[in-house]
Amino acid sequence: MEAYGGGGSSYDDTALNSICLVCNNYMEICSKKGFWGSWGESSTCAQGFGGVDFQLEAFQGGGNNDDTAGNNLAIYCNPSSTEYKISAISISGWGDWQGRRYCRTGAAFCGIQTRVEARQGKGDDTALNGVRLDCCAKVASVMVRLNPLFEIAGGSGSESSVTYTKTFSLGLLSSSQFDQRTSFEIATAVSAEVSYAGAAASASASASVNTNSVSSTFSSALNTREEKRSETTTWVVKFSDPLYVYQGRTTIHMSDGSAIEMGGEFLVQANEKLSTASYPILQ
Repeated sequence: MEAYGGGGSSYDDTALNSICLVCNNYMEICSKKGFWGSWGESSTCAQGFGGVDFQLEAFQGGGNNDDTAGNNLAIYCNPSSTEYKISAISISGWGDWQGRRYCRTGAAFCGIQTRVEARQGKGDDTALNGVRLDCCAKVASVMVRLNPLFEIAGGSGSESSVTYTKTFSLGLLSSSQFDQRTSFEIATAVSAEVSYAGAAASASASASVNTNSVSSTFSSALNTREEKRSETTTWVVKFSDPLYVYQGRTTIHMSDGSAIEMGGEFLVQANEKLSTASYPILQ
């Protein structure tokens, strides 16, 4: 922020010039920056700042009037917290606060875009004129489960068979708050961090079931990255033989309460019933 120049027609005040964010991994990200002033720092917020207010001075009417546009920024940990203002040289008397805006509960600022006027030469410099802050949520947990397509206990003693045709949905089944591209980006990041071994062992009824097949069934949900579509499969099943067929489903729960549900294209078949409970693979 550039300090007050003391008035008079010979001095051109610009006030707020630049805003940068320091992320929780200590990386600093900035959008376009102005050319004047000194840096200050805000307080910190362990869960990430999620509220903002912006002080903006309206157009002063041209002529010898000195426009400054953006003058100050206030950021907040959450709606109930103490206000944290940037501790640079505050010029709080110029302009009006635009009103607090908040991310959804559980989300925090993760990106920034600023609007900055170029040097005007002999004209009236205003520097920073506007700011946009992006909100992001974190992955809170990832749950997997087996969706039963059909379960036939068998044991009738008959060698006769019956044909079963089953249609099931796969791909991106539902997503709250996120578009398809973002949902798949989240799924890609999650799939690189998780292991299905524990969930596969828990879902298997006994050691006779191949847990690698169950793991592949679970993992295909995150790796089937396409729009929701239907798949139809046919099985010929003897009345005397048990057959249990399951599809893997994954639900990604986000810190802001939103969720992404995906269905896999791989199926697991077993001759005994498997558990259809939900199991955490990331918490």
